[in-house]
Amino acid sequence: MESFPKELTLWLLGLPFAGVLFHALLGGWLVRTLGARTGKWLVGAVATGVVLGAFAVSWQLFQALLKLPEAERTISYVLTDWLAIARLRVPIEFIIDPLSVLMALIVTGIGGLIHLYTTGYMAEDDDYPRFFTYFNLFIFFMLLLVLAGNFLVMFVGWEGVGLCSYLLIGYFYRNAEWKANTDAANKAFIVNRIGDAGYLLAMFMVYALFGTLSFTQVNATALSVLRDASGAATAIALLLFLAAAGKSAQLPLYFWLPDAMAGPTPVSALIHAATMVTAGVYLMVRVHPLLEVSPTAMVIIAGVGALTALWAATIAIAQTDIKRILAYSTVSQLGYMFMACGVGAFWAGMFHVATHAFFKALLFLAAGSVLIALHHQGDIRKMGGLGRALPLTFATMVVGWLAIAGIPPLSGFWSKEAILLSTYNAKLVNIAPYLFGVGVLTAGLTAAYMTRLVWLVFIAPPAATHAHEEHAHEPPRERYTTVLSVLGILALGSVLFGWVLPSEKAFHEFLKPVAEPSILPKDTLFFSESAGKELVFGIALGATLLGIGFAIARYRRGMPEAEARLQGLWGAAYKQWGYDGLMRTLGVNVGAGIALVLSIIVESLIDTVVNAVGAMARVVGSWVCPLQSGYVRSYALVMMAGVLLLLIVAFMYNLR
Repeated sequence: MESFPKELTLWLLGLPFAGVLFHALLGGWLVRTLGARTGKWLVGAVATGVVLGAFAVSWQLFQALLKLPEAERTISYVLTDWLAIARLRVPIEFIIDPLSVLMALIVTGIGGLIHLYTTGYMAEDDDYPRFFTYFNLFIFFMLLLVLAGNFLVMFVGWEGVGLCSYLLIGYFYRNAEWKANTDAANKAFIVNRIGDAGYLLAMFMVYALFGTLSFTQVNATALSVLRDASGAATAIALLLFLAAAGKSAQLPLYFWLPDAMAGPTPVSALIHAATMVTAGVYLMVRVHPLLEVSPTAMVIIAGVGALTALWAATIAIAQTDIKRILAYSTVSQLGYMFMACGVGAFWAGMFHVATHAFFKALLFLAAGSVLIALHHQGDIRKMGGLGRALPLTFATMVVGWLAIAGIPPLSGFWSKEAILLSTYNAKLVNIAPYLFGVGVLTAGLTAAYMTRLVWLVFIAPPAATHAHEEHAHEPPRERYTTVLSVLGILALGSVLFGWVLPSEKAFHEFLKPVAEPSILPKDTLFFSESAGKELVFGIALGATLLGIGFAIARYRRGMPEAEARLQGLWGAAYKQWGYDGLMRTLGVNVGAGIALVLSIIVESLIDTVVNAVGAMARVVGSWVCPLQSGYVRSYALVMMAGVLLLLIVAFMYNLR
């Protein structure tokens, strides 16, 4: 234990932060001094290098962790005291265990590849250093979030990634036609504040009940502290879930994520596919003993996750923008992860986090390659037949499509089937059969809308109005070696992860010390761990194949006219079944009405009372003021009169 290199944590955090300082202080000067080409190359190299360097540090921590006995694979590293006021002591504390190291590997590994991709994708941007300043800052805050050893340190990272999300979604903001970008950034920021309020309230309750904010201590004493406080246990669990729902885009707070596609494609891949949106799932697994104490909360989490998965899938199948389809897909896949946590299969939820990081980053970046070729025109109704023009993009997109659809032996198959099997065998959650049915239906819809996307973009006959017709002199082609090389690496990971490197069993064993239920025994959570495995796999695969077959049959000649014009059900699904409009009405119109009423109350009632008290004070003051003349003889006369008055009262009431 003593030889464990805990200090590497500071290197892990310090490298991306050094990148932030470099770009913020020197990036613009380098581009101006060395010229755009050389300066941008240096900025991109530093930005990518510090993140890949952090990945190397994460790998060292991973290797060091494997050398420890399983029971000792949780190391706390206290840097110094942050707050020390009376009994309140909150240190700057980090936790190094299989869960935090896994997330660090995902953040820096996938993040490093996306940084490399971005050096090509953003090569023509005029504000290159600013973009990489935000990008490196995001990596820093995300690492702070996953390495935090207590609620307060995590909250700094939690808010930091929210800030970076705001900055990156609204990255293009200077022109009037980019107002949609800033609106989307504001929407993401405001909606996430709702979840953050839940986090703060939960943190205050945890400190009031436990007397500490340390994850290790809270998890270890969760049962003893909350055994006789079921109401408080449920409140804490649901408040934490509210926080997770905001960050990880679950009902009712999911509607910020699709609009977040306004940011550049690498932003979508990094923040809204591979890392930030999985922070809520990470939080659920990090504090899973608090969830186990409240079975009611677990049922709610599982139910909301399943509903979100199905809801987003029904919306995705009607979208026409290539990135928005993937955005709703992300919301749906996150629902799967929460459903796993709700039934007690915390390791399966994290397994899907890891596989999803590979194939969803691949899908977003492949979509980015399409956008580069089509001059950032993303309407799939104007695409078609791009497979020949973009062969490498097409090949990698097919890998991502089959992985998310759950075709064996690609990565998505293993994690999705692990979740469905856990749901099939769930015992604690009495709605498990319905959850399983929703999971299977969602699997079929996922296969259908992803087949629709790939088929209409790459295989179906070209649309009459092609997306690149405005640039007919420049036919679509693949550009930038960095873009294509990153797609190849992610495609390889999407094929091998969960099957070979590592296998599903190895992944489960690695996470056991931190993701295995610690309060509720397995026979309370599940009827069996593997019963009905072949049946579940067969049903899920059958649903996937049906979804693929339906989509090919429907779109073999292109998108039907009614669907292209968004008529009937397609139009309703495109508009999120009216949900976004409802939230806008509630948030803007109803919210403005409530604010108006409150302002009237404040101005008419509270201000009147305050002003009246002030006026009374002035009147009384004007009466008393003459008594304060400043003459000692006057004060002596008043004192003598007062003593005389007291003596008279004493004689009158016989108080001698």
